[in-house]
Amino acid sequence: MSTIGIMIPHQRTKILFLVLFLLLFLGGLPLQAEFNEPGFGLISPIASDEIIQEGIQVIRAEQNQRRDASMRLGALVAWYTMHPFIDYASLIESSITVKFIDGSYVVLLDPFLENQGFTRDVCNPFIHERYMGRTNKTAVILNPAESMYGHYQCQRIITILLNHDYSIEYLANQAVDLSFIKNNLSAALIYMNTHAGYFDVDGDLQADAVVIATGELWTNDTEQTYAYEVQNHLIVKGMVGDQCFVAFTPAFIELYYTQKQFPDSLVFMATCYAVYDTTMAQEFLDAGARVYMGWSQNTVFWTNSRISVQTFRLLSYGLTVQQVCRLIRSGGFYNWLFHSTLTYAGDGTYKIP
Repeated sequence: MSTIGIMIPHQRTKILFLVLFLLLFLGGLPLQAEFNEPGFGLISPIASDEIIQEGIQVIRAEQNQRRDASMRLGALVAWYTMHPFIDYASLIESSITVKFIDGSYVVLLDPFLENQGFTRDVCNPFIHERYMGRTNKTAVILNPAESMYGHYQCQRIITILLNHDYSIEYLANQAVDLSFIKNNLSAALIYMNTHAGYFDVDGDLQADAVVIATGELWTNDTEQTYAYEVQNHLIVKGMVGDQCFVAFTPAFIELYYTQKQFPDSLVFMATCYAVYDTTMAQEFLDAGARVYMGWSQNTVFWTNSRISVQTFRLLSYGLTVQQVCRLIRSGGFYNWLFHSTLTYAGDGTYKIP
């Protein structure tokens, strides 16, 4: 009798637990089904930014034990891979693609960049300046990273081009938004100083595309505002340090510049990995650009800034793109260590008129 009296409450407790579990499980099914429908695939309840930053802080705290950059990146990928909300983390060169279980992506373009005065709470200025030349030659100088690295190189490039009678638009920081990239790149010369990296869409540890950061901040509304672009991998969230930006992929250029809208242009992407492969370069060339320049591997900002000015100065002397690339090569000791060279795709005989 006493045995039965003890077992019955246990059985009731077990039954109540099973009923509660079934109710919770069945109640969650419609939510999961609704979440997986195409119309709801962009709504993410996962605090992705916080998870990304948590991983960075954990590995950064161990940096005394892991001084080598590649080791830190590898440790960070391992940390993300173990997280229950992350589908996969893929390291390609110095870029990390993180895909969450809700289908959203973050591409870490420079995960261990130290804070240099730009934070989520600081509104970087929108800078848009115009300089009028005496001819119909046009140039677009884009500097989304001005708040990080300044405008030394851009001001000198502008001076060089003004001496050749170019009409110039200069945009910096958040003024270099997706709308401008979509509608206003049709110029004879295009220069862009920013961050770039690789996007691994399917987690096979192979780079599917170069991605280039704009100055537009990625906010809670971005996925809804650019729903089509997100769903079709035309843009992706690119993280630099602790700040998230809208980054565009080659598919973005392919879609919005299909009518040969680049008038035999020179495109100089002053970014890491701009010409590591031809994914981005080819889309510009297919859309009418004559030549596309950039670094083959990683670069550092002081070398990038100095070489950008030297490149336009040499071009202004009448040298071809091919000659400039052969003269500059790595451009400095750090780029040499990275095995990074200034290179091009397209017509190397191009000279600025």
